Amino acid sequence: MKLEALKRLNVILRQRMLKPLKHINGVYIWALFTLGVILYASSLINALLFSHDALGRDALESGQRIIYHVTSGDIDGTPRHTKKEEEIISKPIIGEGGAVVSETFDGKEGLAPAPLDTITEQTENGLIPTAGKDGTLPWKYYGRPYTPKEGRPIVAIVLTNLGLSKPLTEDALKLPHDITLSFSPYASDARSWAKRARGEGYESMIDLPLEPSNFPISDPGPYGLISSLEPAELSSRLHWILSRYPGFVGTLASLDEKMTGNISAMRNVLTELTARGVVFIYRKTEQNAELANFIKTQNLLALGADAVLDDEINPASITQKLDALAETAKQQGYAIGLARSYPPTQRALEIWMEDMDKKGVDVVPLSAVAKKVFP
Repeated sequence: MKLEALKRLNVILRQRMLKPLKHINGVYIWALFTLGVILYASSLINALLFSHDALGRDALESGQRIIYHVTSGDIDGTPRHTKKEEEIISKPIIGEGGAVVSETFDGKEGLAPAPLDTITEQTENGLIPTAGKDGTLPWKYYGRPYTPKEGRPIVAIVLTNLGLSKPLTEDALKLPHDITLSFSPYASDARSWAKRARGEGYESMIDLPLEPSNFPISDPGPYGLISSLEPAELSSRLHWILSRYPGFVGTLASLDEKMTGNISAMRNVLTELTARGVVFIYRKTEQNAELANFIKTQNLLALGADAVLDDEINPASITQKLDALAETAKQQGYAIGLARSYPPTQRALEIWMEDMDKKGVDVVPLSAVAKKVFP
């Protein structure tokens, strides 16, 4: 009897619970179901991808674009600086005779600490370099020490676009220390990469995302420097780029750009970089002939690169251009070569630098060439 009563109660309860659902349109049921799936998936993705990555969270919270690389797990974003990071400013470590004593990183000899407070300015975008009131210039202070050899031509090689790929950047940090490393401002971990490079003794620069030659088909990114921008916006974007990490000696024009041919657009950028004491590197091309004359007449801190070593990604071609670069250095006393961070490029550089005595030139940090031109 009790069993029969329980069965009847169960039927009544089921009828009463399901009866309201009969009046709900099936579309709404599916909508509720879909919404639940979306919310669950969003929560899962957030937990898996971003719970451990502060940089990714900062980029999302500030409404900025992030790129997630599924294969490597790397996240590229444009995170905001935190107050805690900006308050960390180094004081110079002075040794006998007033020389700056280097720090060490993982047991390897490093460079002077960065940033140095007397050549650093606080802006809305973060800390950026500036010329010191005592005349100290960032490109000189942050440069890797080099003792010139009398009568010996010098070659500076700058490897660009680093920080976006972890494997390629790791490989670059195995190259000889006199190669200069330039990091992309869009690399999510640009600050850590640059700090590590500096700690291991590498001189560093930062890439300037200038207006591409095929703009607007190619986009220089959210902080790209474009000729049509108002001066105030151009300066704001430049400040953001300069704030990405401390300790660099200069900036490097993107290799496939057209903005350097526009003097009116570059005037404010170059003037500010010079006032801040950082060097600007551009390609020597017919397009930039007017720029070279403008730089000379205005006494700007800018140097023209003599060659891009890997426009053709071929070991034989890269080696041939390196040999030509050495010949250029013998003719004018110095030369600057730019290269991308491709594996064939890095391997060709390693092999070419194995016996520099036979080549009759020295590979030096970029600042060593700057000291030769701007004593």
